[in-house]
Amino acid sequence: MSGAQDRRGVGADEELVGKLVASLREYAVYTLDPDGVVSSWNPGAERMTGTSAAEVVGENIAVFYTTEQVAAGEPRELLDKAVQRGSCVDEGWRVRKDGTRFWANVVTTALWSSDGELRGFVRVTRDETELHSRLESSLRQFRDLFGIAPVGIGVFDRYGYALDTNHALCELLGYEPAEMRGTHLTNMVPPDTPGRERLRESFRGGDSPEREGVQEWPLSRADGTRVICELHAAKSVRSDGEEFWLVIFQDVTERHRTIEEWRYWATHDELTGLPNRSAVTQWLADADMDGFAMLYCDITNFRRINESLGLKAGDDLLVEMAKRLRNDLPEEWLVGRMAADEYLIVCPDVVAAGGADQMATFVLELFHRPVYLRGHPPIQLSASVGAAVAEDNTTVEDLLRSASAAVMNAKSGGKDRIAVADPELITSMDRQLQLESELRSAIEAEELTLHYQPILDDTGRILAAEALVRWDHPELGLLLPGRFLPVAARGDLLRELDLCVLRLAMRDAATWPVGEDGRPVVTFNLGELSPADRDFVEVLGAAVAETGVGWERVVIELVETSLINIADRGAEAMHEVTGNGARFALDDFGTGYSSLDRLKEFPIGVIKIDRSFVAEIADSSGFSVVKAIADLAEALGCTCTAEGVETVEQFEALRGMGVRTYQGWLFSRAVSSSELRELLTTGSLSSPEE
Repeated sequence: MSGAQDRRGVGADEELVGKLVASLREYAVYTLDPDGVVSSWNPGAERMTGTSAAEVVGENIAVFYTTEQVAAGEPRELLDKAVQRGSCVDEGWRVRKDGTRFWANVVTTALWSSDGELRGFVRVTRDETELHSRLESSLRQFRDLFGIAPVGIGVFDRYGYALDTNHALCELLGYEPAEMRGTHLTNMVPPDTPGRERLRESFRGGDSPEREGVQEWPLSRADGTRVICELHAAKSVRSDGEEFWLVIFQDVTERHRTIEEWRYWATHDELTGLPNRSAVTQWLADADMDGFAMLYCDITNFRRINESLGLKAGDDLLVEMAKRLRNDLPEEWLVGRMAADEYLIVCPDVVAAGGADQMATFVLELFHRPVYLRGHPPIQLSASVGAAVAEDNTTVEDLLRSASAAVMNAKSGGKDRIAVADPELITSMDRQLQLESELRSAIEAEELTLHYQPILDDTGRILAAEALVRWDHPELGLLLPGRFLPVAARGDLLRELDLCVLRLAMRDAATWPVGEDGRPVVTFNLGELSPADRDFVEVLGAAVAETGVGWERVVIELVETSLINIADRGAEAMHEVTGNGARFALDDFGTGYSSLDRLKEFPIGVIKIDRSFVAEIADSSGFSVVKAIADLAEALGCTCTAEGVETVEQFEALRGMGVRTYQGWLFSRAVSSSELRELLTTGSLSSPEE
């Protein structure tokens, strides 16, 4: 192409640019020569800068830069970038003719001739002052929020290095901001944390991890302690296209600690801290049980301790007992608490421990040692211990079942008993459990039967009748208390049995013919229901209200030993009941160990001489004992009743020493409620003298 043609081409280009420039009134569009001198200037440039074309054409574009920008060489640097890249984009402050500033978005494009010679530059500038102001405001708000946010926030580049961290994150990890800057995210994670290297590897090469969302990681603080954080990560992109990560660090250490506490207490007893049944089962689930021994220990009459000393003392006693078992048993033995007063002990090697019997004896001795609680005299405990030894293929549940059956057998023999499980015992306990289930159903349905043994004066007049419970079993026939009371005790059914007998006896008494003197009286024994119970008066009052039987026709029989466990509250309840007109009888007197002072604390109206003393009344020693009890009853102002009177000689001897009421086969066996009504209709039984 000739020079003339080239000049015509250049002129055509400039004309085209000129027309384009003139049309873009909202943009500053202008051209520069290779040295940055303005060669054209459109109306948009005039309006944006306040400078006309005549004023600026021939001037270097640097006149619109700040002094600092010129000193830093920015005007030339941007032109050089456009030469190198073909075009470049820049944002920054520019200066108008009147000295005010505006935020400019500038696109610079290099212009070349066909032979590769730099002809100059064309620029398009947009005034983004308002947009920049809004962006700055948003950024300032973000920065303020970033600084005051109560949770840790960090900005990380695509490689995982910290670009910025807020105050909360620095405080959480115990570092200064300068120490945090440039730290790799994985350096905050303890070296022994699983998955740490995988996380580090995911950042290598600048490839951001694919997963966003929430992850939990332990982090190391400056002092070496650890904190567990939820990391909420989101990927973002800067204006230049560079990816980065915004990560929120939420401290969940306390939440983890709470969860761990919940998990701990789900497998441990809250009062004593001992493992519970669930924990024992879990810990032994995968163990080879061959050679293991398990002891099930049950404190005797623990409920009475709660009633006499209070719940606080009862809890303290259980804690002290747990400490004793932990401290005095071999370290390799496992101690757990199964229920209120039941402990479980597991020995991994019964042979090394000397056998199940020796183990059980040793543990029983620990229970026998007095327990000392502040504010109370030494407490002497008794317990029942059931032992079971695992064999081939024995499971944890098998061992638990066997030990439980053994302790039930031990409890049926009285206090301080030991029983070792064997196949015969397991079979027997299975039968007992079946019987227990049937008894529970019979009590709930009130299907028990009451027989009554009359209590008479020396003329044969029936003054009262003692309720004696029977169970008419559908397969085993009529069962006496000696057969099913141990079943009730093992199944913790004694209180329910007492309540059932109370209701049935009061209903029967409501059908008896009543004489002018208000007799006959109904008497019943209490096994578990006690005046020390908070609802004792309420329970009796409900039965009286339901049946209409007057309080004066009610006698509650207590065994002598029960007085020991009746505290002040129980004595108050007894006085309230007697104030209503009912009376208390002391059953089997002379077989216990209550003192006279203790006896005087309670409103006892009847003292019953135990049948064992009546049977020996022919002997001089037996006679003296019965005479002493009769004299004591008279001195206390109590009625004296003799139980188990079977011969005329016994009757005569008793009457001669002042006993005035009698009960026994000499007069009548226990009869049904309907038979008793017939006897009451006749008025009296024949006197032994007749």
